[in-house]
Amino acid sequence: MNVMKTERLLLEPLDESRLEEFLALTADPDTMRYWAPGGPFPREVAERNFAASLVRLREHGFGRRWIVAKENGAGLGFTDTKYFGQSCDDVSPLEIGWMLTPAFWGRGYATEAARAVRDEAFARLKLNSIVAVHHPANAASGRIMEMLGMAFERDVVARNGWPSRLYRLTREQWASGR
Repeated sequence: MNVMKTERLLLEPLDESRLEEFLALTADPDTMRYWAPGGPFPREVAERNFAASLVRLREHGFGRRWIVAKENGAGLGFTDTKYFGQSCDDVSPLEIGWMLTPAFWGRGYATEAARAVRDEAFARLKLNSIVAVHHPANAASGRIMEMLGMAFERDVVARNGWPSRLYRLTREQWASGR
């Protein structure tokens, strides 16, 4: 998997050099308030999550990318492309997502990174549709999904009880919006 470039960002495939940044990101209460029912990840949970992300990258040729500002090399967070997983029975296929350090919220970085992985999902991975979810209280992520051309489909509740709003974009919708 190669580095993707946008106007302001580099989206670098996750590697071991980003572990400490990932640990700091997932330990931040503001970052994690809409991510998981338990809030910030304890170090051991974050390390397992990080290791699983590296395995997914190797196995699938897509996955988590670290978002880096071109102007100064600052790590801003990550974007992700992954199989939706086991949390909800009837949702497929791939999910895109993002998580940024709060200091970088509101500057359009998440939208810019998400557009790049959305386009990769259809152009390189040849998917017919993608999904994204956000906690109902996280309106900012919902706005990003709408800016990506995604449409609200329904509310879902994961097996762990965590509520989400599910958005979807089809290949046809993506192609007509280009």
